[in-house]
Amino acid sequence: MVNSTHFSTEQTGKWLDELIVIINKASFKWLLAPEIYRGDSFQGVLENPADALKVAVLSRTIMKSYSPKSDLRIAIGIGTIDLITDRPGTSDGEAFRLSGHLADNIRKQKARIGIALPENSEPLNAIMDLLETLIENWTPAQSEVVAALIQNKNISEIVAQLSISQPAVSQRITSTKWWAIEHFLRTFPQHLALYTKMK
Repeated sequence: MVNSTHFSTEQTGKWLDELIVIINKASFKWLLAPEIYRGDSFQGVLENPADALKVAVLSRTIMKSYSPKSDLRIAIGIGTIDLITDRPGTSDGEAFRLSGHLADNIRKQKARIGIALPENSEPLNAIMDLLETLIENWTPAQSEVVAALIQNKNISEIVAQLSISQPAVSQRITSTKWWAIEHFLRTFPQHLALYTKMK
């Protein structure tokens, strides 16, 4: 969690608990369900690597919806798994090592979502930099709408959930450049396939 020291331990704990509940309820399949560790971090293992970016963007929008200063850095490791235990922290393999190394170094890069792959993936990293230029400017109100869209809610459902007008929802969708985000999220499996053996 970024800027966790700006908030009370109770506040960050509540936010992370709520975030974990939402991404657990979403349509993602987990090999190991996300768990909080070190107080201001969480980790999990997805069955399908193609879901990783959607989970990451959803997680950031949820956290950014709480405060203009709240955000996440997310290190995604994609690779083989040699040992799977009951917890991500005690499991092992290429994916865990790539993720761990990236988590240790992600502060050095500007994009707050990083993806570590066994293959050189600089073109993908460049796209992640462009993605960051959109996400970093989202307000809490805009983040709420994007989080709802990623959870496949339609405009009527978002209007009811947030108790705002339909024009307000539409304005937030436009201002977040959702059309570009949705396109990248939808085609991410194809981007990933360029660097892995996924089909």
